[in-house]
Amino acid sequence: MALVPERPLAERKLAAHFIEAGAVSMADAIPYAPARPSRQRAFERLKGADVLRTDGQGRWWLDEERWEGRRSDRRTKAVFALLAVGVAAAVAALR
Repeated sequence: MALVPERPLAERKLAAHFIEAGAVSMADAIPYAPARPSRQRAFERLKGADVLRTDGQGRWWLDEERWEGRRSDRRTKAVFALLAVGVAAAVAALR
């Protein structure tokens, strides 16, 4: 059974929370207090990557452009990792 890694899943759920709340601009920023440790870690990661931004008054909003960039980077890394495994398997099979 394939399991979804916890980090990306927590980040996606957190981003979905902000999108569902309509907090995608500084004018629509909302207060946020993570209820779970995994969401707290995701919140810290996304703040550090400037995906979650503050209005300076304790409210937060999701920068959709940076979020899409982060997701795209993660997919690109996954594709390269799969290609590397495929090349290694092909080289091993040819020996």
